[in-house]
Amino acid sequence: MNRGLYLGLVAILAITAASSQVMAHHSAAMFDFTKSVWVDGVIREVRVINPHMSLTLSTPDAKGDLHDVMFEGHSVNNFYREGWRPTMLKVGDKIKVRFNPRKDGADGGFVNGFVTAEGKEIAFRAPGQPLPVPPDATAAPAK
Repeated sequence: MNRGLYLGLVAILAITAASSQVMAHHSAAMFDFTKSVWVDGVIREVRVINPHMSLTLSTPDAKGDLHDVMFEGHSVNNFYREGWRPTMLKVGDKIKVRFNPRKDGADGGFVNGFVTAEGKEIAFRAPGQPLPVPPDATAAPAK
């Protein structure tokens, strides 16, 4: 087999294998989009970058002990369209987060809204659906 054809086939196989792993990583199939849950927490880490945001909150568990819970969410473009700006979320801020929980029952989920420490709400919703109102009291633990 000629060397150019061989290298071309190897490149195609490598690209195909890498793209299937990337697609699997960005699947949202692990989240239950039929449920929304609110939780209060303190931001430990926030990264709003493409392809999606990541957020780590320190939240109380069922016994009241604090633990870190990881969330993911929309892209920078989606956050920006809904009114988010880079200075709105800072490490140490106490915020309320609305999320779709994981189907496997593990902690965390997919962020679909939040209320900043200053009270500004950034909310995503399914087309034609009203925005859920944030609760006044601390919500159930993130699990």
